[in-house]
Amino acid sequence: MKDNEKEKEKGMIKLNFAGIRSREEMYRYLQGKLNLPESRGENLDNIYAMLSEASGRIHIIVEGLDKSRKRLGSNLDGVLKTLRDAEAVTENLTIEVREQIDAGKEWMDNPGVVEQSCAYSRPVLVETNEKPVPHNSQEGLMYRAEGRPYVRLRYPNAMNVQLQIGDMMYPFLETEKDVWTVTLPLEPGFYYTNLYVDNCLVLNPFLPIGYGFARPVNYIEIGPVPDFFQMKDVPHGDIRHEYYNSSVTGRTETCIVYVPPGYEENRGSYPVLYLQHGFGENERGWVWQGKVNHIMDNLLAQGKAVPMLIVMANGMVMDETAEGETILRHNLFPEELVEDIIPFIEKKYRVKADRDFRAMAGLSMGSMQTSMTVCRYGELFGWEGLFSGFMHNCMGENQDNSFLEIMKEESFQKGLHLFFRAMGRQDEFWDRFAEDDAFCEENKIPCIRREYEGGHDWNVWRQCIRDFLPLLFQDKEPLA
Repeated sequence: MKDNEKEKEKGMIKLNFAGIRSREEMYRYLQGKLNLPESRGENLDNIYAMLSEASGRIHIIVEGLDKSRKRLGSNLDGVLKTLRDAEAVTENLTIEVREQIDAGKEWMDNPGVVEQSCAYSRPVLVETNEKPVPHNSQEGLMYRAEGRPYVRLRYPNAMNVQLQIGDMMYPFLETEKDVWTVTLPLEPGFYYTNLYVDNCLVLNPFLPIGYGFARPVNYIEIGPVPDFFQMKDVPHGDIRHEYYNSSVTGRTETCIVYVPPGYEENRGSYPVLYLQHGFGENERGWVWQGKVNHIMDNLLAQGKAVPMLIVMANGMVMDETAEGETILRHNLFPEELVEDIIPFIEKKYRVKADRDFRAMAGLSMGSMQTSMTVCRYGELFGWEGLFSGFMHNCMGENQDNSFLEIMKEESFQKGLHLFFRAMGRQDEFWDRFAEDDAFCEENKIPCIRREYEGGHDWNVWRQCIRDFLPLLFQDKEPLA
């Protein structure tokens, strides 16, 4: 059986243009590879018609573009456009362009793209009884020659591989033996993902791993990555993982502390921001998913923010019922913050123990905890930020919102240096934010309010913290 026929039996066609020297030769080649009648192989419209009318699964692999582009020029570009146009309207047709990415492209100059596309595919050694064997590195999120993102993973003996992003399910195709690929028609940004192999939810080590949905979870970051949270050649702060004893939970708990560059050399005291994550995440979220350390490093290098510590703790406070059931008690966090975390930080770090130099902010569930804490402990906090944020406590059965009565008081409003609210215009909780807008207007509560394009996700929250940090502790002397 000829290679051509074998390929077609698998639903795969390889087009290699490397040795083709003329337009006429290219069309004769396409006629044979695509099995076009002679009358239909002379122009692009006929190729489009044949592919868009095809039935069954077809995966076309395109190779050899660099070696033929000078000879074929616009003729080759026309073929590629025709293949992509047909792919867009044909359900079971996929096009894979295998080519070295053009390093001259503007989007490729963005290090955030390179960082992710390479960081999870570095060669590693696996010990065997005989000798180390290099692991195959071609897995993870990658980009085709024209910049389209796709995921390529190896799953030997799998029958079905799917990637869920939001409400959409993207099926993989087995483009080589045991190799599964899927092209993602997504805009640049952050996406949580669920990966299913033969209908089983799995975690893949070749995609970034964070913590969300109350479990370890894969995510992807499609480039180009915005400039403000790229890791740049600037002084970097430290990320420190701390342990403290909690009198509220009766357990040893953890928190993450961002310490700004120069902290060890400068012996003065610093202001501090207590920054909270959302439901189902933990204290690592603002670093791994939120990139707050890179954002702060860049702002400090540009002279746009005051040096400060940022403390991130786990707001998913778990408690046991009398029946022995473990439940989430998010409304216990304000007490834990005030009784345990703040004393721990102020004993171990050089921070100013004054409300003028103490801020709190949070996203989603963390915004509820921020609202509850700042209202109840107004003597401790002078700055407040709510991202995709709820002023009201709207979680659980006990939705006590009596603390909001404090916000109506003129003395409280005048004592707060900053009340910052920000959200995405497409956020699913917009009605809740509108209720808070009305509450602020009715009670003449001053606030800075920002809107961004986006939903209830990290693409918005990163912008929130970028705009919030430069507003903190301004007109205050940060170092003693």
